[in-house]
Amino acid sequence: MLKSLVLENFRNYRGLKLAFDKPKGLTYLIGDNGQGKTNILEAIYMLALAKSFRQADEENLIRWQEEFGRIKGKFGNGREQELEIFLGKAPNPRRTFKLNDVKTSATNFVGQIRVVFFHPEDLNMLYLGPDLRRRYLDILILQKSRPYFAALRKYRRLREQRNALLTSIRDRLAGEEDLEVWDGQLVREGAILWRERAAALAFINERLSGKYAEISKTKHNLELRYINSLNLEFPLLAATSNLEEIFAEELWKSRQRDIASGHTQVGPHRDDIVFHLEGIPIVRHASRGEFRTILLALKLIEMEYFNEDGLEPILLLDDVFSELDHERQHFLLERVVNYQTFIATTKDSAVINQEKLLAGDFVEVVGGRAARI
Repeated sequence: MLKSLVLENFRNYRGLKLAFDKPKGLTYLIGDNGQGKTNILEAIYMLALAKSFRQADEENLIRWQEEFGRIKGKFGNGREQELEIFLGKAPNPRRTFKLNDVKTSATNFVGQIRVVFFHPEDLNMLYLGPDLRRRYLDILILQKSRPYFAALRKYRRLREQRNALLTSIRDRLAGEEDLEVWDGQLVREGAILWRERAAALAFINERLSGKYAEISKTKHNLELRYINSLNLEFPLLAATSNLEEIFAEELWKSRQRDIASGHTQVGPHRDDIVFHLEGIPIVRHASRGEFRTILLALKLIEMEYFNEDGLEPILLLDDVFSELDHERQHFLLERVVNYQTFIATTKDSAVINQEKLLAGDFVEVVGGRAARI
């Protein structure tokens, strides 16, 4: 559980200290738009994942006209630990991490705590480009698996280096034989990603239809299908012992196309997930309400995924009431009340009524200040 949060020159906060004494239950962050509610959720998110869920310039994380920012959180639920992120502007270090006051790497920092983040923009993941679905899957798995995070970072670097070499080969500045070293490394890291993704997707798919039916009160079948360069279903992908050999063969087959394009066209970076409702891809016929229900089902499954090894996630809900009707709001709140949950929502929203909401603590956020009410 998060026991305390300290922000220094982070976003619109010059200095903020919040203490939390309940390992479970709801904390409502209420206030008008632009006051800093989401910034608190963002800070907690960063302590879990080392980066923001926003795609903004890193320097925007630091309060205007300040040279550095800091996020610090104390956690405890069986084991006490303190996580800290330092954010600097040049010439200071850009970003450094501490675990219990000792500097550490991002790979070791990520996954010390886990978060499930729920935001209306998450709906984009269901019907926009495959890069959003890959990002969703990466964020889910790397919080639970440090080997996955390490492999993901290595794979990205290797692919960039291989692409640069492909361009050099195309321009006759290097030979094809130079690819062998890069291909071997790419195959090794890529196989780790595929196996872990296949296992996570199997976990989700086993629960997806049942969770969707529970929320929607229908018997419609919802399932996901995994699109990958090897054309293997995820149960087989997870179980295949010679995955590296299959990947290496596909890279070889694609070599001339890769050289011509200057890009690696086979690998986990080309993956996609397609959701099917009653056997039809949801992008073809699902309504806005069905998309919301699918997203809600996924978030509830994420909670179970993290619970599997006993490390409960912290739940971060940003403006979800605007996307959920009252029935789904109540359904969600009933299921997150047994977790430490932070909910950011506008003060004047119709649902901000303490008689209607489930019991919890209320924190009012105004102009970079926060206080319990």
